[in-house]
Amino acid sequence: MNSIPSSQTIPFQLQGQFVGFIYKSNGQSKSLILAVGERQLRVKIDKSLRDTKALNILPGDWISITGEQEFKGNFTKLKLKAYEINRLSCNVQCDQEKENNANVSIQGKTCPKKGKILLCNKSDCAKRGGRKLHQLLEQTLCNLGLQDHVTIEKTSCQKRCGKAPNMILMPGKAKHSKPNPKAIAELLEEHYLNSLNK
Repeated sequence: MNSIPSSQTIPFQLQGQFVGFIYKSNGQSKSLILAVGERQLRVKIDKSLRDTKALNILPGDWISITGEQEFKGNFTKLKLKAYEINRLSCNVQCDQEKENNANVSIQGKTCPKKGKILLCNKSDCAKRGGRKLHQLLEQTLCNLGLQDHVTIEKTSCQKRCGKAPNMILMPGKAKHSKPNPKAIAELLEEHYLNSLNK
């Protein structure tokens, strides 16, 4: 009687809507959630792709994933691992906001010079809202049409652990601790759009 191999690997390619990242306790991305039809699939990210900033994808974007699927045991356990991730299109909200931003430019607000958000990535900040703040900042920058002008950079300790999470808006070195999620859009708009057009 032939024995059945304990695991088997087969290449795959999937297209669907990006839902979000799953992070390790150190703040590094581990997996992503992909909505395909009515199903949500968890896909492990290869180490070479774990710089989420370089992937340039936001929740709601349509993406294509190429990788390998591994079946274990009796084929009931399926593991997906991504080796290549490409954005196919920006989410609808982002596209609408880009159009709105074009209208804003006509009214006198121009796109700023390159900016940077320094987000503390040490354990205190990561555990106390840093990961959610990172996702919120990515989405808000897209909504404001700033995703090509402002980058998010994870940093070491910013020496304000008691007030975590912490971030610094550059240029200007404006320090912010425990930012209110409802005020993030107003904060970024004021720093990167309004202040440069006064």
